[in-house]
Amino acid sequence: MDRPPREALIGRDDALARITRAVASARHHARGTLLVSGAAGMGKTALLRTALAGAGDVDQAWGTCVEAGNAPGYWPWTQALNGLVRGVGFDRARAAAADDRGLLATISTALGEQGPAEQSDRGRLLLLDATAAWLDALAAVRPVVVVLDDLQWLDDSSLALLERVVQDARPAALCVLGAFRHDEVPRSLQARLTALVARAQHVHLTGLDRSSAALLVQGTVGRPVPEETTAAIYRRAGGHPLFTRELALAGADGLPEAQVPAAVREVIGRRLRTLPAETQEVLRVAALTGSTVLPDVVAVVTGRTPAAVQDAAAEAVPAGMLLWHAGRLRFAHDLFRESIAADVDAASRPALHLAIGSALESRVERGGDVAASELARHFRAALSCGGLDHAVSWALRAAEVDRSALALTEAAMQLRRLRGAVADAGLALPEDRLLDVLLAEADVLARSGRPSDARGLVRAARAAADQAGDAVGTTRAALAAAALGSRFATRRDDLVAELESALASVGDVNPALEARLTAALARELQHSVPEQRSRAGPLSERALLLGRATEDPEVMMACLLARHDVLWTPSESARRAEVTSELVALTQRSGDRERQAEALLLQATALLEAGSAAFEPALEACLEVLTALGQPRHLYIVETRRACLALMRGDLEEAAVRIEDAAALGDRLREPDTGNVHMSQRLELVRAHRVPEELTTFAREAVGHWTGAPVHAHAVAAGFCARGGDLDGARHHVAAVHDLGTWRADRSYLWSVFVRELSYAAAALGDVELCTELLEEVRPLAGRCGMNGAFVAFAGCHAHTAGRLAAAVGDDSLARTLLEEACSAYERLGAAALAQAREDMAACAAPSGRAASLIRRGPVWEVAFAGRTAAVGHSKGLQDIATLVRHPRREVHVLDLVASPGRSESVGEVVDRTGLDLYRSRLADLSEERLQAGEDGDAARLRAVDEEHESLVAELQRVTGLGGRPRTFANRAVERARKAVTARIRDAVRHLDDVMPEAGAHLDRYVVTGVRCRYLGDQHWDVNC
Repeated sequence: MDRPPREALIGRDDALARITRAVASARHHARGTLLVSGAAGMGKTALLRTALAGAGDVDQAWGTCVEAGNAPGYWPWTQALNGLVRGVGFDRARAAAADDRGLLATISTALGEQGPAEQSDRGRLLLLDATAAWLDALAAVRPVVVVLDDLQWLDDSSLALLERVVQDARPAALCVLGAFRHDEVPRSLQARLTALVARAQHVHLTGLDRSSAALLVQGTVGRPVPEETTAAIYRRAGGHPLFTRELALAGADGLPEAQVPAAVREVIGRRLRTLPAETQEVLRVAALTGSTVLPDVVAVVTGRTPAAVQDAAAEAVPAGMLLWHAGRLRFAHDLFRESIAADVDAASRPALHLAIGSALESRVERGGDVAASELARHFRAALSCGGLDHAVSWALRAAEVDRSALALTEAAMQLRRLRGAVADAGLALPEDRLLDVLLAEADVLARSGRPSDARGLVRAARAAADQAGDAVGTTRAALAAAALGSRFATRRDDLVAELESALASVGDVNPALEARLTAALARELQHSVPEQRSRAGPLSERALLLGRATEDPEVMMACLLARHDVLWTPSESARRAEVTSELVALTQRSGDRERQAEALLLQATALLEAGSAAFEPALEACLEVLTALGQPRHLYIVETRRACLALMRGDLEEAAVRIEDAAALGDRLREPDTGNVHMSQRLELVRAHRVPEELTTFAREAVGHWTGAPVHAHAVAAGFCARGGDLDGARHHVAAVHDLGTWRADRSYLWSVFVRELSYAAAALGDVELCTELLEEVRPLAGRCGMNGAFVAFAGCHAHTAGRLAAAVGDDSLARTLLEEACSAYERLGAAALAQAREDMAACAAPSGRAASLIRRGPVWEVAFAGRTAAVGHSKGLQDIATLVRHPRREVHVLDLVASPGRSESVGEVVDRTGLDLYRSRLADLSEERLQAGEDGDAARLRAVDEEHESLVAELQRVTGLGGRPRTFANRAVERARKAVTARIRDAVRHLDDVMPEAGAHLDRYVVTGVRCRYLGDQHWDVNC
């Protein structure tokens, strides 16, 4: 690191000590931020460099901001983090980045190739989180100090990252140092920078006192200086270090009285005029170019050779205007560059910028590294003397660079500055270029979460195209409007009309645009309200026909996706599978791995819904591609789809872990659909667990979660209430589905779950009319399966649902046929639902009158199940099973089981059962009294009843626990009873399995033991003890 001159530290001892302490804190894993403010030339940068010059035990990262618009987004961070990679070594930096390496390369190009990133505001937040985590990971090995200079010129994206790093409360060996000119902070940054200062330590540098200024004067000239001279300089410079040095070098006498900045500019001008003419010219061009002298660029503009430029520039080093830094010449301070640039004649300035821009273009063509934003700035400043086309091209390119780096605000500003500069120059953009600029800016605004602003620009683009009679421009504007999106299942008449108008204007002149428009129109109609969807099918077919004729892969993908969306209904899985096969082949040829994974996932979903075992190779191929891509959002998809597969296979423990891990990752990534995916997968997990309390709790959650799809929510709640034994709740939710009255209209991806759960509730309630209606809807789909979303949650085979419905309406023959088809599908797919389908089929095969029974005849139990009958010797375990199957889903405490007839010992009762009955009887009486008091309008009586009710409920909960169930005491009697009951039930099932395997398997699956035991099967049992 270049060490500042010793005189730079005169009068700054306290400030230097504070910065040194802040750096030392990082060594003790205390995250800290310190910001240094002060006017230009106060010595902020020199102070920071001095503080870190001896800090060899920390990794340092330095970045400097440049004036707004002169560099790409995140520029100071790019400099700092690239330097950090070089300092810590590529291997360590890459290891700390882990899966985020491709994303982090968006900012730190030294990490290697940039991975695919979501170009949206959410993607930007992910980038900020990943960068903060990376810095923490590096700091865990060795303290890290990040220095950002000239914060007054921070771009929005860099400021957002600084805020993210500074606001992190987790301990880390990380110190952030910054410096800024407090009097030059633009209004747009003032509030946010002030908030940062409030969260950080703050050192504000002001002018030196008189004695320090005198020491600085003497140190600068290298000899004693009369007191009256130092006093005069102090009076004019006000203790400003840079001004003091400049006035000391120039000599205090002879200058006219003036404000210090003007005097210093005069000093700089006088010093410039003492240099050779060729050096003056080189410095003027270099000052307009930037902080570092580029000999090849200056040579082209001045008509010299690069060597001659270098020689001429070197003449300014002894004068203190330039200095050598990392082997290159650069201005010793920004004030020198600013003063020299400000003195360039305004009339010649645009031509110089045009020449500089052209020279920089040549540098780019030779492989030189020049920011697109820098070229855009020069050509923008040259608009009055030509270069309009170059200005537009480089502004668009600079915006694309910023967009790719997720610096979305900066991307939009590149284009807004261009439009402002064109207007200021009294020029107008040609219609086609105006359209390019407006639509590019709209795209960036939409990605950054400003859709209303984006729509305004799209409307402006449409108006410009219409005014110019540009059919292609009108089409582009219409497609851009469609790309902005709309909420699902809402009318979009204006957008549909715009697409139709564009389609009419483009005619058949441009098949590619016609195909894109037709595909967009089909998708908009398909995702609109149900009554508009009938038009989508024919349009998607025509789009596909047009797309094939173009032989353009991009057009074909748009048309195939439109056709896929139109076919995404329960009855079209086979045709959709054909479309996805073509999509997969197309994406494979294109080499776009992310699109290929998307196409494979859609293909796997369509194949599974068609009942084809070929879904698994497609799914595995998709997950392999996503794993190779390796970005966190790709790994989220992998984890959620692995969870779906585990649910389908019946591996509930693996599924539970994957579901929660995926949800945690999705939350970290701010994945917008995390909540829906988590809820949909939990739905299947809770259903598979078959625990009554979990089922009824989830029913309430479903209604609260799917507020945008109330029919779906109430159908799920109805099914889960029925599964949990709450038939009154099921009846309530079925009534809600009827009242909403739209259950036949929608056939979205939610339909398979909806119809399965509504069917279960209807069968449990014995609602033959509803079962008959549902059977008519589901039976035609018997050969297909349901999937919630794109392989999010397997909803089972429609033949299974139809078979249950057929059994519920008394058509056992049809039920057996359908359930056989379901069993065949489950076997083919490897689905765990096969066991339940076989049980349902066995129940249909049983002789009428008694499908399943447990009849005790003295020392023998007569057991009937699945059409077979056997005699089994009496056992306590069979007695327990008979008690449980007599009351499906009802919890029975083990103490109640050991207290049933045939028990060998008494363990006593936990609570007074007579007392419990009295409590509950009184609560019932109070409910009636409350109704009567309400009808009578007796407020006092209502209060008294409520108070007594609350008191009784509290006491009942104290002695029983939640739900009125006996509380589980941690005593030996309960534990002995639990072990005894569990052992004898298992023993009874094992003996039964020897003579009646179907009954043994069924009871093993659906009898749950513990302190509270229950039977969770749907089979009806006749029991006689």
